[in-house]
Amino acid sequence: MTAAGAAGADGSDGGGAPRTRLGVVASVLGRVTAWAGGLAFLSILVINLAQMIVRQFGHGWLWVTDVSQLLLIWTVMLGSVAAYCHAEHIATGWLDTKLTGRPLQALLLVLRVVEIGFFAIICAAGISVAQARDSIPYVQLGVPTSWAYASIPVAGALLIVAAVTLPLRPAGTPPPLPEPDLERTVA
Repeated sequence: MTAAGAAGADGSDGGGAPRTRLGVVASVLGRVTAWAGGLAFLSILVINLAQMIVRQFGHGWLWVTDVSQLLLIWTVMLGSVAAYCHAEHIATGWLDTKLTGRPLQALLLVLRVVEIGFFAIICAAGISVAQARDSIPYVQLGVPTSWAYASIPVAGALLIVAAVTLPLRPAGTPPPLPEPDLERTVA
């Protein structure tokens, strides 16, 4: 699927289109979910490092595994929303690089509708899974495992918001390229 453009430094969506008010919603959503996912990941790191230190002085905390599992699912789902909003998620770009004009716009619209349908399925399935897990508690925390699986329908809903607010690429503009990774940059 083709994800719409990432925010460019020129005030565009990364594909050359001027940013729309709705496009700003997707951009802000991408930044907020990236930060939230990053904080969840940082929490996993800090808690597990603290666990390693505490074990050196006696017994560790039994609840660390449960919290790590809960936060990992939220990290992944929030990260997928952030990646979609910034056009850094897995995407197919072969056909849309071969088309121009109205056929390209039609393809992008069809792909966006398919994406929204897929995200709606994620919402429905996520709600079902979360409901099924509501009566299954984490062993040490005692809270329902549905707290973790609630991340699935939440991410699905956020992805729908992003898909509705991200602009389609204007005809004739190339697909957006994600910013280069620092690891791949030649110094």
